[in-house]
Amino acid sequence: MAFLLPQRFVGSQVSQVSEPAPSTPRKGKEEDLTNCDLSRLLMMASPLRAGLGRSSTAAASPSKEPQSPSRSTAPSLANIATPTRVRQSPSPAVKEKARLPPVVSVYRMPARGCAIVTLRDKAVLELSVAMRVAVVDGVCVEVRRHVRKAKEADDGEATEGVFVAWGHRVARRVDVSEEGIEAYFNGLSAVSEPEGLDFKRPFEEQLQLFELSSEGPLQMDTLPTVDTALAARMLEGPHGRADLVRNLWEAKEQLDEMWNKPPPPMGRSLMQRVARDQLFPHSGKEGEKHENRAGEKLEELAMAVGLLDGVPAGSAFLDLCGGPGAWSQFLLSKPELAMRGFGFTLRSGSGDAKDWQAEEKDDWYSDLLENPKWTALWGSDGTGDLLKPQNLEHSTAQLRKQGGVFLCVADGGFSDKAIPANLLELYFYRLFLAELLTAASCLVQGGRFVCKLYTSCSTATSSLLFLTTRLFDYVAIVKPMTSRVAGPERYLYASGFRPGAETEEVRAALTRSQELGGGAGPLQVPLLSPVVAATELAKDEGFSQQLSAMVAGLCERQAGSLFAIVERAEELEEIALDAAEEAREGSRRWAIVAAAQREAAAAAAAEAAMNSPWQEHRHSDRHSDRRGERLSGFGGYSTHSGYGSKGRGKGGKGGKGGSKGGDRSRQGGGRSWNGFQ
Repeated sequence: MAFLLPQRFVGSQVSQVSEPAPSTPRKGKEEDLTNCDLSRLLMMASPLRAGLGRSSTAAASPSKEPQSPSRSTAPSLANIATPTRVRQSPSPAVKEKARLPPVVSVYRMPARGCAIVTLRDKAVLELSVAMRVAVVDGVCVEVRRHVRKAKEADDGEATEGVFVAWGHRVARRVDVSEEGIEAYFNGLSAVSEPEGLDFKRPFEEQLQLFELSSEGPLQMDTLPTVDTALAARMLEGPHGRADLVRNLWEAKEQLDEMWNKPPPPMGRSLMQRVARDQLFPHSGKEGEKHENRAGEKLEELAMAVGLLDGVPAGSAFLDLCGGPGAWSQFLLSKPELAMRGFGFTLRSGSGDAKDWQAEEKDDWYSDLLENPKWTALWGSDGTGDLLKPQNLEHSTAQLRKQGGVFLCVADGGFSDKAIPANLLELYFYRLFLAELLTAASCLVQGGRFVCKLYTSCSTATSSLLFLTTRLFDYVAIVKPMTSRVAGPERYLYASGFRPGAETEEVRAALTRSQELGGGAGPLQVPLLSPVVAATELAKDEGFSQQLSAMVAGLCERQAGSLFAIVERAEELEEIALDAAEEAREGSRRWAIVAAAQREAAAAAAAEAAMNSPWQEHRHSDRHSDRRGERLSGFGGYSTHSGYGSKGRGKGGKGGKGGSKGGDRSRQGGGRSWNGFQ
């Protein structure tokens, strides 16, 4: 490297040495060092020792920035080029942002159990979204990315933040404060990314389908009796896999233990739901095309089995136990089929108060009741109770007068805390029998049948599946991906209805069993003896093998998903609790600044309210409860309707709702009959 040396650092004899004109050295050319050159190098003062190497201002290169005429041309140490990299000072805006807390504002909606947090710290935003869950004020909350629309933002730019939800049910019992939310996200700036954010799914999600067939008719029981719903009925079924049934029950017990664990934290079930969404994103997924998940499941099933392929135009369908009517809406939405519809569901307010009650949310949608192509049927007593033999006979007679139906779809089901754990299938048996009998009484030749089921372990349920293979050409058990993977729900699909002498014999046997129930509720008379005995079912080896494979496949998949969900939920809770503890320490740094920011926002909001017109001010007060609490100086955010109370669908009933404990083994949640209506 060539250096330009100042005159004062060398002796007078140096100036007498003749030097060649400065020039750029050629590549590969080495110059010989003379004694004079060596003397100059040894006598030169080091710029690093002089403190010039760390100067914040680098000298401009003579080749890029010509010297001004007024600038001295005398050589100086300031003009010596050094290889030291210069770091630029942060801009005032960056310095100002570093002094501000990560949280810009909190918009809390306590009645809905949710809040929107605007963040200026990108790292905090990404970490909170990656974690998906948090514990704030001792309450489990879910965190999702939220972007404020540009047209709503004050500066015309999109504002990023997170949507925080704990649910309206938890909000009724405990409050999550604005200060707690703000402190958590401010403190998250001091939290490093925790381990365990990456997870592995136990298996690939897919639709499950198991075909069933029979070799010939079997003897049916002409003298049914009332049976007792016991766990032994599930273990001793014709499937022959009691080990898998017990393993499934163990998985359910683990989930129940997690639900029953006392707080803190509150709302622990949220961890289970987030774990399920992470491991099985299609499970229980709600789409945008239908008003509830029932429509999503029917659409997936229809595509898988070809439910609507070859349906004659102008055919009729029966939506059995289908309130509020998502399946009817799906079928009527096919203009190319031009179908006519009938609906039969339990009327709200009817039923035995000691046994069960229908809920108003499951009444038919108002748009169905007003549709000229759709007719509601209520039975002879007007209740829509399918367990009463006279109602079934009355409705099927009406349908036969109309020429019968080509499709019978049944989405009946119920939940009740009084049902013992793991015995839902047995308490559902009489409803399943009534739905199958209805289909056999109103379908035309070649007709199709869809019916929701739970587990199929008992001999009683297995006998009904066998009889279905005698009534239809094709029978399969289908578990859609949109059906909760950890739940017992699955669907029976049958096509090619076969009227005839054997069908009449099956109808007669089913009718005798239904009449034995006498219209009593399932809690009073839950189970009847099988229409086809276990010894008879064993004679059909092909059916027995198919049944065993179906029970084993569904039990293994349900148990595996339950174990995985519980394990992941425990990991999420541990991650959230550890992060909450670290954030509590980290939030102390921002406590004073955050308090001042809140005071400034409150003062600005108060001033804006004083300057607004009186009428507008009254209007704002009148609707403040519905809009939420504007605690940090901004509003106008759209919220997610999925958190909290059920949204309203068409007709004001049963729209998309919040999360439910659908994976719990007890199917708890009060005495509500979802579809047995």
